[in-house]
Amino acid sequence: MKINVGIISYAHPHALRYGSTFASNPKVKLHAISGDGSNSDVAKREAQRFKAKFYRTYDELLKDKKIDAVYVAIETYRHKEVALRVIEEGKHLLLEKPIALTLEDADEIIKAAKKAGVKLMVPFNPRFTIPLRKAKSMIESGEIGSLEYVYAISEYVKPPIFLEGLDMSWFLDKDKAGGGGFMDTAPHGIDSLLWLTESDVEKVYADIGSKIYGFPVDDIGTAVLEFKNGVTAVLNAGWGNPKGYSYGLEMKYYILGKDGFLDVRTAYPDFTVYQDRAEKIYWERPDVESIVKYFIEAILEDKEPPITGEDARKNLEIVLAAYESSKTGKVVRL
Repeated sequence: MKINVGIISYAHPHALRYGSTFASNPKVKLHAISGDGSNSDVAKREAQRFKAKFYRTYDELLKDKKIDAVYVAIETYRHKEVALRVIEEGKHLLLEKPIALTLEDADEIIKAAKKAGVKLMVPFNPRFTIPLRKAKSMIESGEIGSLEYVYAISEYVKPPIFLEGLDMSWFLDKDKAGGGGFMDTAPHGIDSLLWLTESDVEKVYADIGSKIYGFPVDDIGTAVLEFKNGVTAVLNAGWGNPKGYSYGLEMKYYILGKDGFLDVRTAYPDFTVYQDRAEKIYWERPDVESIVKYFIEAILEDKEPPITGEDARKNLEIVLAAYESSKTGKVVRL
């Protein structure tokens, strides 16, 4: 049996990778794409490329009875509006991060999905990388003793507006994106820290701001997270990589236990090409493939996805607490 999947919007650059991943999954037919929001021309081009139907709006796409599940990559401020319509139509939902702009909106989405009996998953990539999965198994087996401290750069990327051929201007509008570089990339790091520690965050202290590019939104931030089980984590996240830097994506973890130390220099295996300029080539990206695989499995086998709406809500709560801490200069207790 194949799952017919629709993609709503190419506003978020992740849609490019998800489109090709859905299209190459043997259990999926990429059935339709809608052109809502930014980059409608890109959405139309991708629909032609994958021989999928193209709908101008998500309402038209959702009326297509053949579609079983939808990946939503529209601007964040429209997540609630679109997610509730997807759920109303009884279609399973892979909703781009963050789940919403507010906890109230997140609650509404989660409640609606539960009531309708549809699968809701939010994609956070680092936990699906091979080095972090190895680190997790070593922590669980006690190889480095009890976990004490994690320092994570997750993620440093180039600002989205540097992406060629895509309109990413909405990322610089706080009302549409909810924040800047920290809001964009910190959720990935936070999910990985919650997953590695298997504990909840108790206290957050953060410094977030427009420090590099002079954008109207923050470009980078640092958060100190204290977990209930005693682990302390420092997370750097944001648009930290300059335009000419060879890395498009940088992810590092230093994980300290009582009996050992794990040094994850890069969560994505890569090599460097030196010609007119230096360029990093990622030779293995199992993260998006794994997210799609687990999402489709959850539908076919009627089981809980590995990252639930509740996980995404918890994640958003920590991000919002970090912004609150940065604004007030005080520690925020969750």
